[in-house]
Amino acid sequence: MAKFKTKARTLDLLGRQQIAGIPTAINELFKNAYDAYADNVDVDYFRVNKLFILRDNGIGMTKEDFESRWLTLGTDSKVINSKIASPPIDKSKPFRPITGEKGIGRLAIASVGSQVLILTRAKSINNHNKIVAAFINWEIFELPNINLDDITIPVKEFEILPTIEQIESMKQEVIDSLSFLVNKNEIDREPAEKIIKTIQKFKVDCLTLNKTLIDVNSDENKGFSLSRDNSGTHFYIQPVNENLNDDIDGDKKRNIATKIEKMLLGFTNTMTPNHPKPQIITAFRDYKSDDGTYSNLFDKDNFFIPEDFTFVDHHIQGEFDKYGQFSGKVKIFQENEFDHKIIWNGNSYRETQCGAFSINFAYIQGLLKQSIIDAENYNRIFAKADKYGGLYLYKDNIRILPYGDSDFDWLDIEKNRTKKASVYFFSFRRMFGVIDLKQDINFELKEKAGREGFIENKAYRQLRSILKNFFEQLAVDFFREDGGPKSKVWAEKRAEREAHYEALKKHEKRAKARKDKFQKSLNNFFDDLKNDVFARHVEKIIASLENDLNSLSYISDSEELTNAILNLEISARSQLSEYIEKIRIPIPRGFTISKDTRKDFEAYGLEFALLESGIFKDAFNKIDIYIEDISHDLHVEISKRKRLEQAVDAISTQAYQIATITERETKQALAEVSKNVAHVASELMIGLEDKIKEIKDSFKSLNINNSDDFDLVDKRKELENEILNEKNRATEIFDSITKQLQNVYFQKDNNEQIVTSDQMYDSISEELDELRERVQADIELSQLGLAVGVIHHEFSSTVKSIRSSIQDLKVWAEVNEKLEHVYKNIKINFEHLDGYLTLFTPLNRRLYRNREHIKANDIKIFLIDLFGARFERHNIQLKSTKGFSKSTLYGFRSTFYPVFVNLIDNAIYWLNESNVAEKIIRLHADDQGFYISNNGVEISPKDVEKIFELGFSRKSNGRGMGLHISREVLQSENYELYLLESPREGSSVTFKIMKKD
Repeated sequence: MAKFKTKARTLDLLGRQQIAGIPTAINELFKNAYDAYADNVDVDYFRVNKLFILRDNGIGMTKEDFESRWLTLGTDSKVINSKIASPPIDKSKPFRPITGEKGIGRLAIASVGSQVLILTRAKSINNHNKIVAAFINWEIFELPNINLDDITIPVKEFEILPTIEQIESMKQEVIDSLSFLVNKNEIDREPAEKIIKTIQKFKVDCLTLNKTLIDVNSDENKGFSLSRDNSGTHFYIQPVNENLNDDIDGDKKRNIATKIEKMLLGFTNTMTPNHPKPQIITAFRDYKSDDGTYSNLFDKDNFFIPEDFTFVDHHIQGEFDKYGQFSGKVKIFQENEFDHKIIWNGNSYRETQCGAFSINFAYIQGLLKQSIIDAENYNRIFAKADKYGGLYLYKDNIRILPYGDSDFDWLDIEKNRTKKASVYFFSFRRMFGVIDLKQDINFELKEKAGREGFIENKAYRQLRSILKNFFEQLAVDFFREDGGPKSKVWAEKRAEREAHYEALKKHEKRAKARKDKFQKSLNNFFDDLKNDVFARHVEKIIASLENDLNSLSYISDSEELTNAILNLEISARSQLSEYIEKIRIPIPRGFTISKDTRKDFEAYGLEFALLESGIFKDAFNKIDIYIEDISHDLHVEISKRKRLEQAVDAISTQAYQIATITERETKQALAEVSKNVAHVASELMIGLEDKIKEIKDSFKSLNINNSDDFDLVDKRKELENEILNEKNRATEIFDSITKQLQNVYFQKDNNEQIVTSDQMYDSISEELDELRERVQADIELSQLGLAVGVIHHEFSSTVKSIRSSIQDLKVWAEVNEKLEHVYKNIKINFEHLDGYLTLFTPLNRRLYRNREHIKANDIKIFLIDLFGARFERHNIQLKSTKGFSKSTLYGFRSTFYPVFVNLIDNAIYWLNESNVAEKIIRLHADDQGFYISNNGVEISPKDVEKIFELGFSRKSNGRGMGLHISREVLQSENYELYLLESPREGSSVTFKIMKKD
C-alpha cells in the first residue's frame, strides 16, 4: 500500500514561503506570545551582530509541549472542537481567544533568519519546570531528497540559562547529523559544508544578554528573565535576513511608513478614546551600532493616540447589527452631532454571516483652510494620517493584517476617489480609526494562512459590501454639496472656514508687509546712526543756511533783508523738522512685533531721544545763533514777535497739511467700509426676498388636493426650514458685522490721550505672541529636565553593572601584572565618572523636597567637586570669604545648588573670554545676601536686565535659559537674584542673591 512521505522542504514551503514578509512573520510571533498569555513581547535587534532576539513572558512550554506541539506541523489543538487537548491557559488572567489555528505560525521564524536558539520555561504552580532549549537551522529544510525525520533538532533541559559551551554542544549535534547524511550520500557535501559554516558562526551568550537586555519587571508585570519563578519563551535568531534592515529603514528619501511600521504599529488598539486595556504590550528596539544606544520603533507618540481624536474635524462612531444596518453618531466639525442610521439591503435584511461589529474613526479635511483644527495640530495630525492613516481592523483587540495599511485598498476607497473626489469624499490617508470584531460573533471571518487578510468567503464579501455601502452613503448624507439636508452643515462650515482662512491670510500678508517695512526702518535707522548719516545731514542743512545768510550782504533795503533772513530761518527750521519726522519711526499699528524687535524699537526710542536732545537741539540752537549773528553783522533789527509768529505759522501750516491728509484717508476708509456694509446688507436682503419668492412660486406646482400622499405638516416644515435657513444665514452675517463695528471704539485714558481698539488689539496680540514664546520655552525646559532625569536613571543602572565588572577585573589584575595598569586606569576614570553621577543627586527635586538650613561651605565643596577639573584646566581660582563660609541658606538644596552652578558656569565662560592674567571667582556673604563675583568680561549697562530674559544670551550658541531659570526658581522661594550696578572691589561682575522682605 502506498503512503505519503513528508520531505523536509515541505516545512520551508509551508512556513517561510507562506508568509508575505518579515514584518508579517514578526506579527505572527507576537500573536503566538498573545496566545501564550504574555503581558509583554519585546524585540531587540542588534544590526552589527545580525542578531534578532524576541522575548515574551507568557506561560512557556515544557519539553513535552515543545516536542508534541511546537515541533509538530499543523497541530490542531487550537482549533475549536478539536479532540486534542487545547494548549495550556493562564487561569490567573482573563481568557484570550486564540488568534492562530494553522499550526504553522512558528515556521514564520524562518522568514526572519536562517537559524534560531529557542529557550522556554513553562509556568508552574507546584512543580519546578526546567528551561527547555532547542537549536534549529532552517537552511537544512531547503535541502532536497531528505525527509523530515532525517533532520536532528537537539532539545535539552537546563536548570539555568545554557552556557556558551552547552550551546556549542547543541550546535555540534546538528553538525554531526549533517556529516552523517553526507556520508550516507543523502545530501551533497557542498551545501552541507555551507550550512555547517553558518552554524559555526552562531554566537550567542544568553547569560550575558540576559543581564544587559532591557527588562519590564515591575509590580504589575514579571520580567523576561527565565529564572526559577518566571516563565516565557525566547528566540535568538542569527544571522538575520538582510531584508530586515530595508523593512525597518524604508525609503529615506520619501516620508512614508516603513514596512515594519505598516505591519507592526497598532498591534493592539490604543488609538481610540476609552479603548480596552491592551492585554499585551509590544516593543521593538533597533540597535544600529554596538554602543548600547537604540531607536524605539514603537514610540507611542509617533502613532495615533486617543488625544488625537480631540483634534479632528469629524468623528464617526457606531454599531453594525447582525443585519448589516448601521446606527451611531456622526459629529461634523466637532460641533453638530447627529444620530444617524445607514441601511444596507445587500442580504435582503436577513442575518449576515459576518456578524455584528462596530466602527470608530476620525477624519480630517484635506486642506488646512477647510479645517477647524489649528495649524500646529493640523500639521501634526495630517503628517500622522499621511503616513499611518487607514482603517485598522481588530479581532478581540488584536490587529488583523494587512488592514490599516493605506496601500491595501480593500474597500475601493482610494480607487473610487480617483474617479470623482466630489462624490467619493473619503480617503484612507485622511482617516484613522478601527473596526472591532469578536471571535465569538465574527467567527466566519477567517484569516488566510499567510496572514494576507481574510479568506474571501461569503462572510468577508458581506463585510466588504456593508462597509463600502456605509462610506458611500455617509458621503452622500453628510459630505456632498448637493447631498441631503445634513450635508448643509458640512458645506456651510467648510465655506465659513475657507472664508475665515482667506481673510486671515490677507490680514497676515498685510501685517507682514507692514512688519517688514517697520523692521527695515529700524535697520536703516541703526545703520545711519552707526555711519553718522544724521549728523552729516544736519551739518549740511546748517552749512547751507550759513552760506545763504552770508550771501545776503548785497541787499540794501532793510525790510527786504529782514524778510530774506526770516525766510531762510523758516526754511532751515522746516528742513530740519521735516528730516526729523522722516527718520521718526511711528509706533507699530495693525501688526505685532517679536520680542527682539520690541527691544530694538525701545533701543531706537532711547537713541532717538538722544538725537533730539543732542544734534537736533544743537542744530536748532545754531539756527538761532546764526540769525542773531547775521542780524548783528548787517545791522538789521528783527522783531522777536515777528520771528515767533512766522515760526508758529510755519509749523501750523505743516501740521494742518499732514492732519488734513490723514483726515481724508480716514474718511475714505470710513466711506469704503460703509459702502461694503451696505452692499453686503443689500445682497443678503435680496437673497432672502428671492428665497421667499421662489418658495411662493413653488405653490403653483404643488398637487395638494389630488394627492393622497401629500403631507401638509412635512411640507410646511420643509418650506419653513428653507426660509429660516436663509434668514439665519443673513442674521449671522449681520451680527458678525455689527460686532466688528461695535468693537471699533475710542476712549481717553487718564492723560487725556485717546486709546483706540486697534491699540488694544495690538497689545493683546503682542501678549499672545509672548505667551506662545513662553510656552514653547517651557516645553523645551521640560524636555531638558526629562532628558537629564532619564540620563541620570539610565546612568545609575549602567554604573552598577560597570562597578561589578571592575570588581571582576580586579581579580584578574591581581594575578596578571599586564592587566594591573589597565585596571588602575579604568578604575580611576570610572571613579571620576561616578563622581559626576553623584553630583546629580542634590539637583533632583524629588529627592530633596524638604527645606533645611544649607551651609554655604557645603555649596562651595559641591562647586569644587563639580568644577574642579575645569578650574585647574583654565587656571581659575575659586576664593571665598569667611563671611561666606559661616553663612547658611534656608530652603531646598534642589533650588539653590543649580543657581550657584549656573552662575559659576557663566563666570568660567566669561573669564576665558577675557584677557586678565589672574582669573578669580569670589564668593562672599553678609547680612544682606550672597555675592558671586568674577573679574572677567564686564556686562554692558544695556544688558543688565536683558541677561535675565528667556532666550537672551551673548554666548556663542547660548540658549539664554540659565539666568532666567535661576531668577524664576529663587523668586518662588522668596529670594531675588540681580546684578549689582557697582561690582565688588577687584571684580567686574557681581551677582547678588538676597532674601525678599
